[in-house]
Amino acid sequence: MRIIHGKYQGFQFPAFHGDNTRPTSDLVKESLFNILDAQIDLEGIAVIDLFAGTGNIGLECLSRGASQLISVDHMLQNVKYMDALKKNLNIPEWQIFKMDALDFVVKNKSEVNLIFADPPYDYAPIHNLVQDVLSADWFKNSNSIFVLEHVDRLVFRHKNVFLKKQYGNTSFTCFNSDKNTF
Repeated sequence: MRIIHGKYQGFQFPAFHGDNTRPTSDLVKESLFNILDAQIDLEGIAVIDLFAGTGNIGLECLSRGASQLISVDHMLQNVKYMDALKKNLNIPEWQIFKMDALDFVVKNKSEVNLIFADPPYDYAPIHNLVQDVLSADWFKNSNSIFVLEHVDRLVFRHKNVFLKKQYGNTSFTCFNSDKNTF
């Protein structure tokens, strides 16, 4: 795993073998960011990375100009890994929370421009997660995009879906907020 573009381009992530982590491959990550580049300017935006794991996606956002990153993961070893990266790279604009993603979505009050979630493929309340993000005031009342990485067999038929892409058994479904004008 590496950072593909921007300020931290070429940074190689130290080896990590956490429980229940499935880091997004460089190829799939590059495809995701090609999609995002066509939809949103990452420069100066606020980003939330749910089920952050190694922090791979969020750190790519910071590298490409995001001004704030909130990474959320409930696994202590993942949080410790990200804390070590934050310290090593000296990134004060990176907040890391050890917290359940659903709890975070409900408690969050900060408006953000991009939400990324990569729950485990067997994550049972995935539809609750989608509904909670899409119904959260901080999402509905902003000009935001929510990107969900999930197993390819899941299909979301919601009025806010504006794009779905599949790469092998990995899919991305992109949702926009009610105020988004894509």
